[in-house]
Amino acid sequence: MISAALTLAGLSLLGMLLLIWAANRYPEDQETLPALIDQMLPQTQCAQCGYAGCRPYAEAIAQGAPINRCPPGGEALIKQLSDQLNRPVLPLASDVPNTAPKQVARINEPACIGCTLCIQACPVDAIIGAQQMTHTVIAGACTGCELCLPPCPVDCIDLISLDETVGTASLKPAPSESRQPCIRCGECEPHCPKGLAPHMLFLHRSSETVAEDWGLNDCIECRWCDRVCPADLPLTQIFRDMKEIEQSRVTAKNEANALLTRFEAREKRLSADQSRLKTRPGPGDANTLLTKIRVKQS
Repeated sequence: MISAALTLAGLSLLGMLLLIWAANRYPEDQETLPALIDQMLPQTQCAQCGYAGCRPYAEAIAQGAPINRCPPGGEALIKQLSDQLNRPVLPLASDVPNTAPKQVARINEPACIGCTLCIQACPVDAIIGAQQMTHTVIAGACTGCELCLPPCPVDCIDLISLDETVGTASLKPAPSESRQPCIRCGECEPHCPKGLAPHMLFLHRSSETVAEDWGLNDCIECRWCDRVCPADLPLTQIFRDMKEIEQSRVTAKNEANALLTRFEAREKRLSADQSRLKTRPGPGDANTLLTKIRVKQS
């Protein structure tokens, strides 16, 4: 009887610990459809889709809005949203700008008059400077959203195209293919020194979760699978290309998370500024206070 009670108490405690861990590991907002969609968006906050930012667009998509209105995400994002939401793949909407190579803003500093209008327009606080002082752009934080261009009264901001060294998987070459298909013999699996299933890696090479599901990053590229493959598939080269694509995906996701963090920090700062302005005494309040002080002194 006592052992049963202790077992039940232990299971209850374990369940509570698991619930606490899950609450910290997976916040509730991350499980909502708008939040999941928002994680797929590039977080440029450029508003080219017609919405105020990536989160509003994600909420609109969750309510049925078109999935083809994000120029920075382009065709790769449309396909990803299509796969995740079970919607048809559409071409990029005709009323939004075309997808362009990554750009960053550059300020012609000698021409800058220090008006701070571009600083106020930047959604990720990528421009620094002070009133009547030269401004400059933090290139690593700039999303190329173009929102700083219209406010500039002296047109001293240009957009400079950058070569995409890392980015979404759509910018990388497809994994090397072979003229012959995998015959699913499984001959490669027992020869893998890391205990992987190379044929399954090959068959799931287009999956975005292949690294997590089949241990892609554990492959040491020893070429044993190449030697024993009866179809002569260049598996090692294919896995090497897949790793590059996976790294591109991870890098793009980390960049998007960093941009989202900057955007949320800016929104929080602006909200705090608005709160301070609302609670700041106005001229009428100051005059009333002075009158009360004078009455007391008299």
